[in-house]
Amino acid sequence: MMSLLKYMFAAALLLLACGAQAQSQPDVAATFNTKALAESFALSCTAQADMRARNILPPHFGGRPPEFQNLDRALVIYSPHLNDRQRTTSEELFASVPPHVLSVAYREGATYVFARRSVVEAVPGLAKEDSWFSDTGLYMAVERRLYVPFERGERVYKATDGTYKARRFTPSLRDPFRITNHESGHLIDDLLGNYSKDSRGNDGDDRLSNRADFMNALRTDLRRLIGKDRPIPDSEVARLGYYMPREFEGVALGGIQSSVERSRREIYAELWAEAQGYNSNKLSSAYPATFAVVQSHNAFLKEQYDKSPVKCNYTPSST
Repeated sequence: MMSLLKYMFAAALLLLACGAQAQSQPDVAATFNTKALAESFALSCTAQADMRARNILPPHFGGRPPEFQNLDRALVIYSPHLNDRQRTTSEELFASVPPHVLSVAYREGATYVFARRSVVEAVPGLAKEDSWFSDTGLYMAVERRLYVPFERGERVYKATDGTYKARRFTPSLRDPFRITNHESGHLIDDLLGNYSKDSRGNDGDDRLSNRADFMNALRTDLRRLIGKDRPIPDSEVARLGYYMPREFEGVALGGIQSSVERSRREIYAELWAEAQGYNSNKLSSAYPATFAVVQSHNAFLKEQYDKSPVKCNYTPSST
């Protein structure tokens, strides 16, 4: 009965937070450089392509394979090593990203990359660490590229040249749609932060996860989680531990992140995916107030896109 009451309490908090979303909307607009963002949406398609060309960054690591160089400035690269089923799925994954996200990614010089055999296939420079042979996605802010792999390396070993290699690869068991939109959340956190007036973090970078509205809501949710009336059971804290700090305000919480600062970006990205409908983790059950803020950011961006007088094709691709 107590567990049921906690779930009912969590559901009530989520409804209250979502109900507050409309009220937070004016605050979102007030703390964005709405004029600059609207002007970027209103650029002609040719001007948007020029803006993209200026914003594309060079690969961060050397030794990038030619098929991943992206000399034609495409918004999406499909690895030529994908099998037919993976290629079809990767096109569906790219199509799952809403246009109000792709429009920002396009102008700001971002690129989606669908690799077959781990991220290392597209970024061999990451082979200096064995962890990159996993099937996790990656948004690399230093080059504004988002990577989604279909397979993970098994039996990874260190070769004589000092780099790691995998003896075989196996299909990923992760939900690629959630991963694609989670990494898109990192992309938006990074790129849209440039248009936010209060997104400067201690590291000097501008991110939405540094904004006062996000951090205040997160603080509210974390205080609930460490309270005696925790809205979710301990088993859920353990399951969602990747998105939680070990402690908050001196009270043990049970997450795996070393600090709130390290968990903030992951929380933002996962809640962004949930705002797009990819909610298999149901992180909002732990962070209802924070989820309402992320929803308000998503609604604000979508509103800017919807009322823009210019709609361009953001789906050119490399083969």
